[in-house]
Amino acid sequence: MTTAAIIGGGIGGLATAALLTRQGWEVEVFERAPSLPTTGTALGMWPEAMAVLEQVGAADAVRRIGIDQRIAEIRSAGGHRLGPEIRAKGATVLISRPRLLEALAACAPGVRFGDRRADLSGLDHDVIVGADGIGSIARAHVVGHDVAPRPLGVDVLIGRCPGETDTFTEYWGPGRLFGVTPRDGGCINWYSEFDPRAVPAGTPDPDTDPRGFLRAMYRGWDPRVTRTIEGVEVETALHYRSRDLPRLPRIVRGNVALIGDAAHAMAPNLGRGACETLLDAAALADALGAAAAFGGDAGPALRAYESARRRAGQRTMLLSRAMRHTALTSRLRTPRDLLLRAVAAVA
Repeated sequence: MTTAAIIGGGIGGLATAALLTRQGWEVEVFERAPSLPTTGTALGMWPEAMAVLEQVGAADAVRRIGIDQRIAEIRSAGGHRLGPEIRAKGATVLISRPRLLEALAACAPGVRFGDRRADLSGLDHDVIVGADGIGSIARAHVVGHDVAPRPLGVDVLIGRCPGETDTFTEYWGPGRLFGVTPRDGGCINWYSEFDPRAVPAGTPDPDTDPRGFLRAMYRGWDPRVTRTIEGVEVETALHYRSRDLPRLPRIVRGNVALIGDAAHAMAPNLGRGACETLLDAAALADALGAAAAFGGDAGPALRAYESARRRAGQRTMLLSRAMRHTALTSRLRTPRDLLLRAVAAVA
């Protein structure tokens, strides 16, 4: 039997498991968490990600649950639109992380929850997939040494509030931005990204008083921002420090391959992290092919996967980092406008 071990039962792990199972592989998925998560932000499934979900068998569920979004816009703190309106080349579906994972899990083999592995020892599978996120245990094996995530110098506060919208809108101001996007379940997804150095003295703590923090940070901004802040469900607010990875020299070694955040964790500013993970999963499954045709040596197939996806993922990672810097700066308006046109061209 042709076997694969997948470390990580998130978006990439579940998608890869489903795709390989369809191709006749015997797959085991090892996930350190005790169960699928019940909370999480909205994720944009761009057209190419939806194409992967079609292959997985989860697209219908994602469309049924998610919210269709075709337009994105960037505005100033006062509400003036910056750059062109961004129209996706096909439907983009916004869906919360828990609902997306449920849809993927319904198409994948059973997951061994609560399996917290320290390394890859004991795995004698034909292929091992490191789909274990930014803190990957598989990455050191592939690269040959530990690669620590890199702080981006910004914090993120996310959550939800009641309401409806069909447009992704992000408001930019010096040292901070505020986003409002569609989300399933009759809610709006909101997020705040900010440079801690831009937080005024005396501002409430974002962990203990998220609404008070947001009121102080975005006082005087566009009325839609302030209305959203008043409606936030404070119990859903989550505060974290944003990180990404340096460019890795390889994402494959022997029979081990990295996908998703294990390979190219990125800033959230393009909303492309989950999409790139799904594209990794599809490219990996395509390179490995049907189990019946597997000759026992995963090396050539994994090198083909690396050729297809290492630089592609890293390009998006770099563009996400550039977008973060541009969004939070108060200067460099010409580079800002050029970047917005570049994003509109690839959206």
